[in-house]
Amino acid sequence: MSQEFYQDQTFTQIDYTQQAFPKGEYDHCTFVNCKFTEVDMAVTTFIECTFDTCDMTNAKVKSSSFNEVIFDSCKLLGVDFSLCNAFMFSVEFVETQLELASFVELSMPQTTFKNCNMRNVDFTAANVEKSIFDNCDLKGAIFDHTNLQKADLSSAFDYTIDPGTNSIKKAAFSRKEIHGLLTKYDIKIS
Repeated sequence: MSQEFYQDQTFTQIDYTQQAFPKGEYDHCTFVNCKFTEVDMAVTTFIECTFDTCDMTNAKVKSSSFNEVIFDSCKLLGVDFSLCNAFMFSVEFVETQLELASFVELSMPQTTFKNCNMRNVDFTAANVEKSIFDNCDLKGAIFDHTNLQKADLSSAFDYTIDPGTNSIKKAAFSRKEIHGLLTKYDIKIS
């Protein structure tokens, strides 16, 4: 079965829960207000694509490639990015809901997360070195053996990060949220 190839196309207001999502390669394509809820997007390649105001809740992305892909104002609840093709994985998230998403063991240095709800996101053993978490809600996010070296969390909030089990050398944190680094010690800071 041959894969489809799409280049420089815009897909607007398509509900892929009602019609089949054509798997293949998407190069410089834009998806606007499309619905991918629980849609099987496995083994699909996205190169320099933008998803704008799309609902991808529980989308299946196993073995899919995301190379220089932007998610803007999207809903990505429960998406397991750890199942993606790790080669050339490069994404950016702006104003996006990423609750319960997983980036376990993914190498994604220099990733930008801006104004995102990232509650209960799993970054176990991920490499997010030099990444920017700009005004992101990280309540319940899991950081365990995560490389956060030189990451900027200076405007992130509600995180709990154990400096003993994560690499945080030269990472930036705000004084206001410093308690998130000391939680395991069960001390009071005033």
